Amino acid sequence: MQSKSTRGVQQEDVWAAADALIAEGLRPTIERVRQKIGRGSPNTVSPMLEAWFATLGPRLGVSGAKEEAGDLPAPVRQATAKLWEAALLSARQQAVQALEQAQHALAEDRTSLEMQEADLARREQVLTERRAAADESLQVARSQIADLATRLDDSHALLVRRDSEIADLRSRLTALEKQRDADRRRSDEDAKRHAEERRRLEERAAASERRLMEEIDRERQAAKRAKAAVEETERRYQVTRIDLETRTKTLEDRLSSTEAELRSTRQALVSANERASELRELLDKERAATGTALAQLNRFVGETGRKNQSTQSRKKRPISLKD
Repeated sequence: MQSKSTRGVQQEDVWAAADALIAEGLRPTIERVRQKIGRGSPNTVSPMLEAWFATLGPRLGVSGAKEEAGDLPAPVRQATAKLWEAALLSARQQAVQALEQAQHALAEDRTSLEMQEADLARREQVLTERRAAADESLQVARSQIADLATRLDDSHALLVRRDSEIADLRSRLTALEKQRDADRRRSDEDAKRHAEERRRLEERAAASERRLMEEIDRERQAAKRAKAAVEETERRYQVTRIDLETRTKTLEDRLSSTEAELRSTRQALVSANERASELRELLDKERAATGTALAQLNRFVGETGRKNQSTQSRKKRPISLKD
């Protein structure tokens, strides 16, 4: 089969194909000529093939005129005429068959087009229903986002307040620890000073025992007073230590309670973030439409958070241990 060309089918192409079919011993038909050429529609090839059949008699030396000297014999002319009539009949049958096939294909195309239109209508209905469902889901998601934003604001304010309380408690605990260390250092210094003083007194008493008996007695009385002072200092240290441990225990209990509340709040925030992630996945297809609204919501949340922080900083007061 010849390759297709970009130009249309020409009469000489049809005639050459018909001659080649005759040379092969085949009867030229519309379909065989089209296959031989490799292109052309039946409506184009049919009249050209009929013109070829019209010239076949003269080309074969057969005509309707009387025989002259040198013409073909009558049996040859009759056989040629029958061949011509058979070729014409076959060509007409091929044309009718091609027309019926074209009409049948057109009917099938029309039926397919109607089915496609019905399918498109159904798809459009489904898309409309999905869009309505998506709009409803978007509305629900927006309300949930607003509720989550409010909860996040409340949680943030609570965290800020708890952080402030924890910082204040830690600073107070640090101050108490410093005070305890200072009292301990003073007590150690007093004990050391008294020990040194006692050592000096003992050395002086050993060197001048007879001469300084009265002074030794006075020093002994001073030592007793110093010992009493040391004991009083130890007692005050014990009382201070017990009071400090009590206060430390209270602060640790409050700190544990505050940390438990913080863990609960953080877990709630994690759950809220997971829910927000799920909502973001559902809103991926609507992100272009909701981008502006979410940006405005974020700005509102930021402004509200800054206002809340400003309000908390104005209203914040120190917490005493009695609280």
